[in-house]
Amino acid sequence: MTFNSNKQNRVVLGILLGIIFLAFALRLVNLNGRPFWYDEAFSVLYAEKPFATMLYGTIAQTDGAAADVHPLFYYTILHGWMGLAGQSAAAVRLLSVLLGVTTVIVVYLLGCYLFGRRAGLLAALITAVAPFALYYAQETRMYALLGLAAVTTTYFFARAWVEQKRWQWLAFAAAGAVTLYAHNLGAMFIAGLGIWVLWTWWRERQLRHLRPFFLACCLMLLLFAPWLAILPSQFGKIQQAYWVARPDLVSLLQTSLIFHLAYDNQALPAWLLPLAIAFSLFLPVILLLEWRRGAKAGSLSTGVFPTPVGLLFCLAFLPPLLTFLISQWRSVFIVRALLPSALAYYTLAAGILVNRSFPRPIRWGTLLVAAILALFSLQNHYRYAEFPRSPFAETAVFLAQEAASPDDMIIHSNKMTFFPTHYYNRRLPMAFIADEPGSPADSLAYATQEALGLYAIPDLETAVANHPRIWFVIFQAALAEYETIGQTHPHLSWLNAHYRQTNLVQFNDLSIYIFEQK
Repeated sequence: MTFNSNKQNRVVLGILLGIIFLAFALRLVNLNGRPFWYDEAFSVLYAEKPFATMLYGTIAQTDGAAADVHPLFYYTILHGWMGLAGQSAAAVRLLSVLLGVTTVIVVYLLGCYLFGRRAGLLAALITAVAPFALYYAQETRMYALLGLAAVTTTYFFARAWVEQKRWQWLAFAAAGAVTLYAHNLGAMFIAGLGIWVLWTWWRERQLRHLRPFFLACCLMLLLFAPWLAILPSQFGKIQQAYWVARPDLVSLLQTSLIFHLAYDNQALPAWLLPLAIAFSLFLPVILLLEWRRGAKAGSLSTGVFPTPVGLLFCLAFLPPLLTFLISQWRSVFIVRALLPSALAYYTLAAGILVNRSFPRPIRWGTLLVAAILALFSLQNHYRYAEFPRSPFAETAVFLAQEAASPDDMIIHSNKMTFFPTHYYNRRLPMAFIADEPGSPADSLAYATQEALGLYAIPDLETAVANHPRIWFVIFQAALAEYETIGQTHPHLSWLNAHYRQTNLVQFNDLSIYIFEQK
């Protein structure tokens, strides 16, 4: 018996190591070659500053509101990481890779604790290959940290709820505080956890868990207290100007698509989109039907945690719904910040799929279709170089070679193209035009510009400053917005009125117009 048990443990360990290796390998693919975009460039340029400068650029009041809407925990970690690893694309993204691979391990631990080892392995495998989880494990932003912190919070909560050990409640409180520090919308995930606790108390009317949970939450808030005081002014920033549109029912459909096979700021190929949508609608229905069957048979709980499906259901579905409802008043519906819910969903799906009452043909057919669609989605992900991830490295090289004269001036229509190009070459003589004040795109406050040492030019005429030759950089998507209403982009209109266009160079959907004085 002992021999068989040891052999089984070695097999499980071997499979887990294989999944970890797969997760690491997939996250290294084209890590240095994928184009940086605005958010990533901002992260690097901001995180290279001293903490005091970042703090000023975030909490300084601009028109009565904080300059920026994110906590500084991730930027602080990135600052230290860049001091060790450097600032190349691969170096800064490697931090997210490591966070993402660690997430796969913690998902395994969570799945094992809630459902057993088979579910833990499948949950880890799903997380390893899921395009949504992989995308943010390759991006220089705080979302990989958010996902790891949230799933760690869930793991320690589940253990503390069952085992009632003080160190587990302390670990839960600390991990929950990191979740809040990683992203302000981490509060939605903690709220989903709290709703499960209230539901469990209402169902069982037992108070023995409430006291340690309440005390742990108090400790969590105490640890988060230094930033808690800043939240009202950050919310004021959202009220002033924020780029996120109010979500509708289509947004919920898109969220399901992203959780399963997509990402929130890259387009899937046209041929893959309908297949991905169909699968994203099909799988939740299958899981719901099999959950009901498993619940009747009493085969979904291992006996360690009382209601694993209920817990993961609350964490997978309630945070998106809460964020959706809040966004009807003030939109904060950012799908990437719902990555923790996606990780809970992957664990939930694994727990139901490995249930012994689940028909094998449906199980393996579902997994096979998911694997094929995920493979095509990842292939698209690795090769994607369109808006907002245009080939800025090639653009910077071209501009350095061609716009080298003192007469040349490179002007970006907005910050979205300026920041990535500036990241790749900081010596280029460039400027960018400020966003329309008060518009949803007006997210770069003056205090943040001061912290960065990069200032927007108020208008195109000021930026031109009578330079004989202008290199004007703009996304085709920005031009298309005006073309749909039969107009020319105002920046192009002004340049055509005062200069003569001599050339147009394109890097995928990024256009560079060359103008000379008439």
